[in-house]
Amino acid sequence: MTKIPPLTKLLLYCLLKSGQSIIDYAVFMHDLRQWRGLYSMGGSARVSEIKKLQNISSAKICLRKLKEGKFIKARKIGKKLIIELTDKGVAATLSEQLRQETLLPSGTYTLVIFDIPETEREARRHFRWLLRQGEFIKLQQSVWISKHNVQNTITQFVKKLKLEKWVNVGLVSNLFTVAKNNL
Repeated sequence: MTKIPPLTKLLLYCLLKSGQSIIDYAVFMHDLRQWRGLYSMGGSARVSEIKKLQNISSAKICLRKLKEGKFIKARKIGKKLIIELTDKGVAATLSEQLRQETLLPSGTYTLVIFDIPETEREARRHFRWLLRQGEFIKLQQSVWISKHNVQNTITQFVKKLKLEKWVNVGLVSNLFTVAKNNL
C-alpha cells in the first residue's frame, strides 16, 4: 500500500472542506433569497422548521391524491396511520417495474394468455391495465406479448390477485405473428 504524504493529505482535506463550504454557502444564499423575512425572525432554525412543515404538507397532498386515485387505502388505528396498496396501486407499481425490466434476446417474448371470467371483471380490468401500462402488445383479445423479461413480475401479480387458474405466462421464441412489425 502506498503511503500518502502528509502535505497531499492536507491539501485533499482542504479541498474537501472548501468544496463543502461552497455548497453550504450556495444553499444558504438560495435559502436567504427564498426566505428573506424568516431569517430576520428566527434565523436558519425557523427556515428549517418551515421547510419541514412544507415537506409534511407535500406528503399529505401526495397521500390524498393517491387515495383519491384509489392507489392506496389509508386508515388510522390509534395514533398510527396504516397505508396499504390497493390492487390498482399494486398494478401501478408493477407496471413501472415492467417498463424497467431488461429486454429479452431478439426473437424471444414474454407471452400472456388469459381467460378471466365475467365474475372477476374488476381483476380482469386491472390485469389488462397492467399489461397496457407495462408496454405489452395485444395480439388478440386475451393474448399479449412483451419484449421485456417480465415473466416473474407478471406471475407474482397473477398470484396476488388469485388468477392462476385463468392466466398462463411464459417465454416463447420464434413467434410468427402479423404484429411482428410492431415489436
